[in-house]
Amino acid sequence: MTAETPPGGGLREQAAAMARSNVWTEEQLIADVDAAPPGRRVGAFFDFDGTVIDGYSLAAFARHHLRSLEVTPTDLGQLLLTGLRGVTTEDDFERFTVSGMRAWAGRSEDELAELGERLFVQGIAGSLYPEAWRLVTAHLQAGHTVVLASSATRFQVEPAARALGVEHVLVSPVEIVDGVCTGRPGGPLLWRAGKAAAVRAFAEEHGIDLLQSYAYSNGDEDVPFLRTVGRARALNPGRGLTAAARHYSWPVARFRRRGRTGAADLARTVAGIGGMFGGFTTGLAVGALGGSRREAVDLGLTLAGELGSALAGVRLDVQGAEHLATRPAVFLFNHQSQLDVLILAKLLRGGFTGVAKKELARTPGFGLAFRLADVAFVDRSDPAQARRALEPAVQRLQEGISLVIAPEGTRSATPTLGPFKKGAFHVAMQAGVPIVPVVIRNAGELMWRGATVVTAGTVQVRVLPPVPTTGWRAEDVDRHVTDVRDSFLATLANWSGRTQRPVVAESPTADDGVPAPAVPAAPLDWGTSPEMNPIETAMWRAEAADPRLRANVTLLEILETAPGWDRFRGAHEWASRMVPRMRQRVVEPALGVGAPRWVTIEDLDLDRHVHRVRLEEPGSMRQLLAIVGEFSSALLDRDRPLWEVMLVEGLADGRAAYVVKTHHSTTDGLGAVQLMGLLHRRGPETDPARPEPPAPVPGEVSRVGALTEQLVGTARSVPLAALRRGVEALGALRHPREVAAQALDAARAATKTLAPPRGSSPLLAPRGGDWRFEVLEVPLADLKAGSKAAGGSLNDGFLAAVLGGFRRYHERSGAPLGTMTIGIPISLRARDDAQGGNRFTGARFTAPLDEADAAARVSTIREFVLSARETSTSGVTDDLLGPALHWIPASVVGAVSGRLTGANDVQVSNMPGVTHPVWIAGSRILRMFPFGPLPGCAAMVTLLSHEDTCCIGVNLDAAAVTDPAGLVADLQAGLDEVVALGRR
Repeated sequence: MTAETPPGGGLREQAAAMARSNVWTEEQLIADVDAAPPGRRVGAFFDFDGTVIDGYSLAAFARHHLRSLEVTPTDLGQLLLTGLRGVTTEDDFERFTVSGMRAWAGRSEDELAELGERLFVQGIAGSLYPEAWRLVTAHLQAGHTVVLASSATRFQVEPAARALGVEHVLVSPVEIVDGVCTGRPGGPLLWRAGKAAAVRAFAEEHGIDLLQSYAYSNGDEDVPFLRTVGRARALNPGRGLTAAARHYSWPVARFRRRGRTGAADLARTVAGIGGMFGGFTTGLAVGALGGSRREAVDLGLTLAGELGSALAGVRLDVQGAEHLATRPAVFLFNHQSQLDVLILAKLLRGGFTGVAKKELARTPGFGLAFRLADVAFVDRSDPAQARRALEPAVQRLQEGISLVIAPEGTRSATPTLGPFKKGAFHVAMQAGVPIVPVVIRNAGELMWRGATVVTAGTVQVRVLPPVPTTGWRAEDVDRHVTDVRDSFLATLANWSGRTQRPVVAESPTADDGVPAPAVPAAPLDWGTSPEMNPIETAMWRAEAADPRLRANVTLLEILETAPGWDRFRGAHEWASRMVPRMRQRVVEPALGVGAPRWVTIEDLDLDRHVHRVRLEEPGSMRQLLAIVGEFSSALLDRDRPLWEVMLVEGLADGRAAYVVKTHHSTTDGLGAVQLMGLLHRRGPETDPARPEPPAPVPGEVSRVGALTEQLVGTARSVPLAALRRGVEALGALRHPREVAAQALDAARAATKTLAPPRGSSPLLAPRGGDWRFEVLEVPLADLKAGSKAAGGSLNDGFLAAVLGGFRRYHERSGAPLGTMTIGIPISLRARDDAQGGNRFTGARFTAPLDEADAAARVSTIREFVLSARETSTSGVTDDLLGPALHWIPASVVGAVSGRLTGANDVQVSNMPGVTHPVWIAGSRILRMFPFGPLPGCAAMVTLLSHEDTCCIGVNLDAAAVTDPAGLVADLQAGLDEVVALGRR
């Protein structure tokens, strides 16, 4: 190491190289484990189904129950129906799990444990990912606390945990009463949030440092589980988890699928078997011409190994081949696969005999070949017979014929090395020949213990130096057995050349003088969807068809002082790492149909997104609103990330303004408020402990590729979706009245939403498309009190105030006091919905303008809003148009969107804001004014509460509202009317 290379520099460079690539190899995963702090305070949490094994352990139990007729038709039907509908919620998963557990009702706990062990050996073990096995082993060697965390039960998981050498499991509990299973869950199931909670509880109980810990999973539902640790890894992920991994910059690794065979594999297997027998027969025939049976057998074995391996597509990568020349010797090999016979024939090329179980003596083809080669057949159930069968082997060794034997006695169900029997060691000692260890790493990956088909590939073999047996004594054989077995273990554990290191009991800390490697912080859980949903697609494409429907959303923040420019700019570079959506652009699929994709760009050019403007001092609010309106109404560059910000300096009293412009397809209002709450600080100083996630890994997708992927996905999902609909329809036949009532309600809601409104105001009918911004404010407590006094909520009072303002505006303009149409967004966000994106629907209110009493207006609006929310639990647009919106051309989407939103006179929105002081780049935020887009309507009025003030942003179409100053005064009067209700 040179003076310029600091300790650990190589590891840091390697870690940096890994971080730049989102797809990791097995070697990178293991190298990362080697570079982590050792000790039990680092946890390694592995999901089981799909992560440690290929497939689902429940399938093995289901097959057993079906064969045994232990599952009722009702439970089987429930399993199938739930599977067809899809497991997407905790309720779905509970129904699915309970249906499977019912088959266990009445069976003893011991019986189920024995069944789990048997099914593991018979089938589940063969689906273990060898890569996952080696990854678990790497964590165990590092002294980490390894845990299998699964939504499955302990009867499915514990046998694998024992085979892996894993002490801890977190599983869904099964209710056991008096030693007998009831067929019901015994507590909360470990699925989605339940698994994440179980991991956190385990970590607290066992002193695990979650920031330094690892989690591995393949499931889309396991994002909360993966987010509990600092080092999440997506193994064999589905589409949803792949997108999440890209968002959070988690490494992705894909393992070779197990048990997936095709026609080519079957053909190679048949050819390989034929090559073995053909080669052996040919060798015997040719060798027999020389008159020596031994020479004939040796030639047959050589040809069988060469021809059989070539036709089966099996290659050998051998290290230490020079040690094979040690003859005669006892060659010991670890036995995992039926393929080992072929491997040894190719490796040793004659001059040897072997040991096999007595059952093989009667196997067609193999039995005859083994007898001709003088193989010793042993009865594994009779130790005395086994010892007698090995006695001739000593004579063969003394005659110069080597012995090949598996000291484990039988094939392992897993890559675990089993205990060694002593027979081979006694034989070598009696014959006075050395032992040559032959370590086979991955034969089981090409043909596992119970498989019948060979997968083409390379088998890695290491031949270790001969172990002399000269001077051995019978009483020391146990020690020699242990030494040789340890050499196998060490070779398998350090195959890739990883260096051994001592395992310590605790992770290094600052007190040890060895800092733990830094763990990259995770970005915010905001804006994680890889594609636009239907409503976002509609807004995106409507704008392309008609620029008047541009969907820019703006937030204007008034700052107490102007922040330093470098710090202000740096805050946005940091924010772009915290919010990967800020580094993503939109890729439209070819032909302009399908869901637009979010794709991370290579580099973010901040100069194109962060702007600075100075007003001539002292700048007024009217000057500020003019420049903000111009900035906000300009279309965003559709080839770049959809955001821009502007710092406006030169306001009176040394104040400044911060303007954030985003596209509505990125998020709705509530999502924007969520984001600002996450990014703004509660103090002026920079937090030295703030998370510093890396820049997200760039992605790449072509327009044709995006369309092709969606067409393939749609083609695959349509048959299953049709089947699900059919299942739901059959279920609905049991409740015809309820179904009819739901259909009628849906039709009424569709009529209200899609039908052209009646009663729009002629005064507000003109549309020009130019935006003008205005602001108002009112004390939050006053507006709440006035609304409450009239029996309404803050939102009801706000709507009544807006309606009262437009009533005054119509009166002053001499327009008739008929009705006007108000559009109201209704949020569809659930508590566990991902942050960001758009989750809302719309309601339309034909509001009377002739009501002069503010309290009556609040009451009328209250009644309407409650009714609208009750009938809008799923949006009509989403339900009726949603599935088709992705595939409708932009011109049609623009016409439909313009019809739906342009028919409204005014749109009104109300959002809760922050209740505490916040800062941006060291400057305190005094006010936050929101401005929504004008999707064809005359005015958009939006309220956002900030600390103790309601900040109201008004966006006006200049052609529709010809007296903006007068309307602002009228709206203020409307607010005053509602506030006055609370002072009576």
